[in-house]
Amino acid sequence: MTTVQVPEKQVGHVPAQTSWISSCPGGLWEVHRRWLGRRLQGDNTPTMGSLCKVKVRRKAEENTLQTYSNEHETTAVADSSEQTASYPRSQDSVLQVPLDEWFLLRMGEGQCDIIEGCLEGMKPGEMCVFTICGCNAKTSNAAGCDANSPLTTGEGLSQPFPCFTLQLHSLTSGQESWQMTPGEKWGWVQSHKQRGGQRFGNGDIWGAADCYCRAVKLVITLQVQTRRNTDAEKSKEGVDEDNDTALALPNGGEKEEAKHSGDSHTPADEEYKTVKAELHFNLSLCQFKLGQFEKARDSSMKATELNPASTKAWYRLGQARMQLGELEDAREAFGKILELQPDSVSARTALKQVNSRLKDLNNKLGQRLSKMFN
Repeated sequence: MTTVQVPEKQVGHVPAQTSWISSCPGGLWEVHRRWLGRRLQGDNTPTMGSLCKVKVRRKAEENTLQTYSNEHETTAVADSSEQTASYPRSQDSVLQVPLDEWFLLRMGEGQCDIIEGCLEGMKPGEMCVFTICGCNAKTSNAAGCDANSPLTTGEGLSQPFPCFTLQLHSLTSGQESWQMTPGEKWGWVQSHKQRGGQRFGNGDIWGAADCYCRAVKLVITLQVQTRRNTDAEKSKEGVDEDNDTALALPNGGEKEEAKHSGDSHTPADEEYKTVKAELHFNLSLCQFKLGQFEKARDSSMKATELNPASTKAWYRLGQARMQLGELEDAREAFGKILELQPDSVSARTALKQVNSRLKDLNNKLGQRLSKMFN
């Protein structure tokens, strides 16, 4: 989620109006949020893992605030023992949540990126209004549709952008990523990876890409801890530790690590690299299917750096470079596959395509040079 702060009166540390870009299964949407009613005091706001009891409705009636006030008093608070409802994500919806009813949403799971963005900085008992408009051709044609109506409606352009209210009734405690133990972070990484695979299988490419991006952001912060684990093992065998790594750990390194050593599984260095490579590869596949070829190239390059033996990563890199017209680099990528797997039919086919395009380019260049000198 990309956030752009709008210069307007600021309350506390959160601006009164904020804009950002969010994704849904149909594409990218620009979101504008502003507060309704009086801002409350306190630091109790949603963080990763917080279970939030919220209600979303289309903004229409003038007595929205009064209606919300009455409902808020009679609705049970969020309980950490409760489970989020299984609300299926849909390719034909803008918001991936039910309207006009209280429901539970867990921050960080990416059920609806728009709603999670709106919840940032909110306190229990507060309310905001948000407007959404499409950022590409497909979503722009649906800018006036209802949150859970088809994105492909062709009459949206003549309608105003959808405007909704979001009410946060209550929430359970969560954690910022820097407060998590390595084991807790690794658990989130694995859940994002699994969720990304499920969404990809259901054709929700934007949602899958969001999951893999969330996982990559978390797994990067784990690098120090996994390196620390590896160095600690070497230390037991009589190998000196890297003092720079110890200094990079919060709260003195050893004490913090000992405190959380029994929390949950923390990956060893090899497992960390393997999963990180898989995440970058999966992300590159999503980016390629979304036509984001430069991003797909960069992600697949990272995957090959982490796992040079991955023929799938090299193949994705070659495909992205072909789309970008980087034919020499594409030929090198496909050639790498044949070094690892000489009988790869797909690599040989792709290499023939690259050589054919290079031959055509060379012929055209030769013709132009010939005309210049004649």
